[in-house]
Amino acid sequence: MSAIIGIDRSELLLWAILRNFESLALRQYELYVPTLAGEEKRALVALLSSQVPSDEVLDEAELAVPVNDLVAGATGSDAVHTLIVQGLLLELLGQTIYQSFGQSELVSSSTRTLCADGLAASQTISKKIPALIAEEIGTGESLFQTLMIVSRPVLRQLDTLGVGLDQHFSARFGICFADLMGEFAADFIPACTELGLDRRKLVGFLTGALMGV
Repeated sequence: MSAIIGIDRSELLLWAILRNFESLALRQYELYVPTLAGEEKRALVALLSSQVPSDEVLDEAELAVPVNDLVAGATGSDAVHTLIVQGLLLELLGQTIYQSFGQSELVSSSTRTLCADGLAASQTISKKIPALIAEEIGTGESLFQTLMIVSRPVLRQLDTLGVGLDQHFSARFGICFADLMGEFAADFIPACTELGLDRRKLVGFLTGALMGV
């Protein structure tokens, strides 16, 4: 992966946000699911950390608080929480972000390269998630009950962060939070139904959680 070159403040903000969440993912994997802490993810975190070493750009954009709140909410203390929140939910959301920005003609070549590398690293992890979840948590209704408990706070905080993201990215890149979440749901729901979750109940839960119900 090449060094960051020729990006504007909005792109730098995107890199800072990604650094926070990719660093969290790597920490969680190292602690609770070491098999997911692969070299691709480590290289991605190393690049983001070297190029955006502080949260200065988040502070200037007034996004430090919602980002930190979401990081705190997504931090778990066991393999179950890590597999559902990091491995299933946030990896798929990350893929949506990498695909959306990586396909934009309005971002720099450095950001497109970052998105390609981030997408590849995340997809490598996602291939391992179904088997790990089935082994650690189970499938079907028991998994659904666990998913609701551990993912609801994160989904609610995502909605809060979305307001700030739109202020900085919608006009600049034509990418809005509602569209990102729609694309995320289109991947998240099939991934969950493959683990035996009822589609109708899952859609109802996801809609309610994102609306704060």
